[in-house]
Parts: sequence; structure tokens; C-alpha cells
Amino acid sequence: MRIRQRAAAYGVALATLSGALTFMTPQTAMAADISVCDLGKKVRELRAWDANHKYNIVVWKESARKSSRFKGVVVQGHTRAVPCKDFSGNKSNYFWAVFREGEFTRKGDGGYRNWAFSGKFTRNDKYVKFHRR
Repeated sequence: MRIRQRAAAYGVALATLSGALTFMTPQTAMAADISVCDLGKKVRELRAWDANHKYNIVVWKESARKSSRFKGVVVQGHTRAVPCKDFSGNKSNYFWAVFREGEFTRKGDGGYRNWAFSGKFTRNDKYVKFHRR
């Protein structure tokens, strides 16, 4: 069994950052910073501890969420940060969830500054249905 698979079996996964090996748990992923110019980076960071691809992940800026419903949430979090290329200094709320199945409907335009997601899903424009993994 490879080291990455063995680590995942114990509830942790390996993430390689700047050439150094670190252990990431859901708790450390929840506390980690967020790149507001590319929310896809947070998705990839959260995906690092889900080595067996058991969960769906969505990250969003508060103003981009019209509605959502998640079942089987294993970790969720939020932070406040100044939006990308916003020089006013006003902070926005950013959220993320790792879950088994659910739905998310985006409000407004898309792009990695407003939302990012990964998992098993079907999408119809602004609506995403996440299927059980």
C-alpha cells in the first residue's frame, strides 16, 4: 500500500507544499487561508485530504450564493477577506463545505472569484446538484 493511501486510511492525507510534506486534517484545512482571486485553490487544498475522493466540495463568496443544501457535511468553514482587486479595504465573507451530497445555486456571475467546486455533479448553468460519492 502506498504511503498516501495508508495515510488516507487513518483519516489524514498528505499535501505537498513548497516541496515539504505536511499532514492535513479537516480541522487544519478549515483553518487555512483562502486565495480570494482563485477559490479553486481552496477546493484543491480541501481535496488534498480527501485522497479517496469520497466527498464533494464547494467554496463560495457570500454574495454569490442564492441557495444551498448539503447532506453529510464533514467539514465547513468561513473567513473574511478583502475581495480580489478590491482596493476599498472592505472585507467579504467566504465559505466552504465538504459533504456527501447536496445542491448549490449561484447568484450573479461565475468565475473563480465567486465560486469553485469539485466532486460528482450535474450542472445546469447556475444550479449544481452534487451526487452521493
